[in-house]
Amino acid sequence: MDSNKFDRVFNSLEEFVDTISEVLSCPVTLEDANHQLLAYSSHDDETDAARVSTIIGRRVPEKVINRFWKEGVIPALNQNDDPIEINSITDIGLRNRVAISIRKNQEVLGYIWVIEVDMKLSDQDKQLLKIAAAKAKNLLLQLNLQKKRREKSHQELLWQIITGDTTTHEQIVSLLKKVGVLSPKPLGFMVLRFNEMSDILYRNVMYIVKTTNKISLLIDTIDENQLICLISPIHDKTNQSELLDFMEIVQLQMKERFGLEDMFIGCGYLYDDYSKLMQSYLEAKKVVQLKGNRPTDIKQAYFYHQLGVFRHLDVLHNHKKNLVINPALSQLQSYDKQHATSLYQTLEVVLNKDANMNEAAKELHIHVNTLSYRLKRIHEITTIQLKDPIQRIGLYLDVKLQSYKSDN
Repeated sequence: MDSNKFDRVFNSLEEFVDTISEVLSCPVTLEDANHQLLAYSSHDDETDAARVSTIIGRRVPEKVINRFWKEGVIPALNQNDDPIEINSITDIGLRNRVAISIRKNQEVLGYIWVIEVDMKLSDQDKQLLKIAAAKAKNLLLQLNLQKKRREKSHQELLWQIITGDTTTHEQIVSLLKKVGVLSPKPLGFMVLRFNEMSDILYRNVMYIVKTTNKISLLIDTIDENQLICLISPIHDKTNQSELLDFMEIVQLQMKERFGLEDMFIGCGYLYDDYSKLMQSYLEAKKVVQLKGNRPTDIKQAYFYHQLGVFRHLDVLHNHKKNLVINPALSQLQSYDKQHATSLYQTLEVVLNKDANMNEAAKELHIHVNTLSYRLKRIHEITTIQLKDPIQRIGLYLDVKLQSYKSDN
C-alpha cells in the first residue's frame, strides 16, 4: 500500500514532500502556520504561477493569502482535519488544488498543498494525504521545538536592549551577530498592547504580522499583555508611511479575521545608530500607553509625534499644583449645572473638530444654526474668542487636561 511509504524516518522535509508527490503524482508544497515555505517537491513539470511565486519568495504571496481568506479557504482549513478542495482562481495564477492543515489539537502547525495536474484527487488519494498530514505533525513539532530554543536566546538579547543592560552600537551589533541577525539596516521597536494576552491571540497576531510582508520581524517577546517586536525594513530604507500602512493593515486584519478590536499598536522610530534602540522602545511604549488611556482622541496615532499635545499631558498633570483652572471652563460647567444645558460638551466637540462647524454639528446631531447659537451663548458667558488661535489652542489643552485628570 502507498500509505506504507510514510511509515519511516525522513532525513529532511524535502524528502518527505517528494514522497507525497510520488504517491499522488502531483506537485506538493509544505508551509508553516504563517505560510512560509518549508519544502517543495521536485515534481515541477506541471505547476502554476502562485506556486512559482511561493518558491521564489519562500512564502505564499500576500495577495494569495488575502484571497484565500476572502474565499473562506483558510478558515475552513483551520477548522477541519480533512482535505479541502480549492477551485482554480485564474486572476491570481492558481490552478485546482487540494489542501490540508497539519494540526495538534486546535493549533495549526502548517499546511500541505497539492496541485491537481491531470485529474482530480480520488477519495483514496485524499485519505493518503490525511495520513501524510498526520506524519507531518511530528516533523513540524520537532522543527518548532528547535525554533523555540533559538527564540529563547533571542529574547534574552531583546531584554538586554530594552532594559538598558546593553547600550552601545558596537555591543548590540555583536549580540545580534551571535543570534544570526546580520542586517546593517535601521532597526526599531513596535509594541502591540492587548487587554489580555493568550497563546491563541499570540499565534493570531504573529500570523498577521508575518503574512503581511511589509517589514522584517527579527525578534519578539511577550511582557504581560504586550507583544514587543524588534523590526527592520524589508528594503534598505522604509519610510514612515510604509510602516503606518503596515500597522493599519495589522489592526484591520485582526478585526476582520479574528474579531479583535481591543488592541493598540505603537512604533518607535527606526535608527541606524543602535545605541538609540532603547529610545525607540520607549517611544513605542509611550504610544500604546496613551492610546490605551485615550483610545478615541488618538486612535489614529501610531508614532510618537502623532500623539501631539497628549505627549505633554502627563507632565502638566504632574505639575497641576502650579496650574490655574481655566475660569472660562469653570463658568461653562457651572452654567450647565444650573440650566441643564450642554455648552461645555459643545465647546469640547468644536475644539476636537478644530472649529469645523459642519463636522462638529454632525457629531452633536444638531443643525449648524443651532451650533452657531450655542457658540454665541458660550461667548456671552465666557468672552471666549474661538477665532483667536492662541485662545483656541489653550482651551483645547485645558479641556484635555481636565479630561486627563478625571481619568486618573
